Amino acid sequence: MTALRDYIDEIISADGFISLHDYMDIALYHPTLGYYRRDQVIGADGDFITAPEISQMFGELTGLWLAHQCQSQHLESKTALVELGPGRGTLMADLLRAWRQTSLAVPPVHMIETSPALTHAQQDALSHISDTDIQWHQSVDALPDQPLLIIANEFFDALPVRQFRLSDSDWQEQVITSGADGWQLGWMAIASDIVPDTVKTAVTSADQDMAIKRPDPLVISTAPALPAIMASLSRRIKAYGGAMLIIDYGKADGFGDSIQAVYQHQPVDILEHTGQADLTAWVDFSQIKAVAMAHGLAATPLQTQGQFLTLIGIRERTEQLAEQADPELRRRLLSELDRLVNPAQMGQAFKVMALIPQHNANPDHVNAAPLPGWQAQPDT
Repeated sequence: MTALRDYIDEIISADGFISLHDYMDIALYHPTLGYYRRDQVIGADGDFITAPEISQMFGELTGLWLAHQCQSQHLESKTALVELGPGRGTLMADLLRAWRQTSLAVPPVHMIETSPALTHAQQDALSHISDTDIQWHQSVDALPDQPLLIIANEFFDALPVRQFRLSDSDWQEQVITSGADGWQLGWMAIASDIVPDTVKTAVTSADQDMAIKRPDPLVISTAPALPAIMASLSRRIKAYGGAMLIIDYGKADGFGDSIQAVYQHQPVDILEHTGQADLTAWVDFSQIKAVAMAHGLAATPLQTQGQFLTLIGIRERTEQLAEQADPELRRRLLSELDRLVNPAQMGQAFKVMALIPQHNANPDHVNAAPLPGWQAQPDT
């Protein structure tokens, strides 16, 4: 029994349960015992690996995508680069290297990070950079009031979620209780007025959509922290310009039980290895889109990571790097490409959405060229 499990046990003993959301929040973000207070969470010696850690091409190409937005919106002298949840700093290091290959000056950089251990890793990864100002913040509310070019790779999946289900006409919330065999997941009846309006609206829309045959009971997840984060970022982009590129595993709705735990690169039960395993939930991109559009932004259709990276030139970049490479390096580059774009690897499960000010988008999309990385298509 760890100190963190003892802490959660005390909550369960006092209240009879702990909500799934509060369990995730404590397991991940407890100020001294949470998962993100650990020294090593990303990479071969951690529990999971992200796209920037797989290949330098990921950071390079997403950096050039942001640079294109900088040029197309004429933001050259007044913008800032922002990364949400910057991992070990690998993406930003690769992004800035690619940015320097353009004619643009390197903007100031703002990193949003709550983990002291990861902040130190990011500072080490970017310690060689002397031509730009780099600042760290724990909240998006600390960002400056100016145009922002934002990259969020595997950020929203780490937000704790509440999970509800509607069985017949009764609402229930996912909770954790303690029994003779230890902790167990279960459903607790709740009053309808406790359920967020966005959850009720999503269920009503599903009921009215003849194309959707929802299961009974229907499970739906929502991240309570997401609306405030997106509202803060969206207001700045609408007022000052900029763009936001979001890459995460998820889908176009919040239906289904998608919470998972990973420990030493292997899936485990979410109630095991508390504070030592990574807990994530598939991102509901419709929630992101709804908040962004309510604040005056335009959202692209949801795109797969494989298709997005292919359309912005990852195959060409692979061939460019492999042209003068020895056979071993060429095999490694092709393996990295496959892992990022193959639907059986990260290419399908990971999705991409971009947000830009509404006035920079053609409202009727008639004869409008899509943003780089997109073709004219419906939402996935």
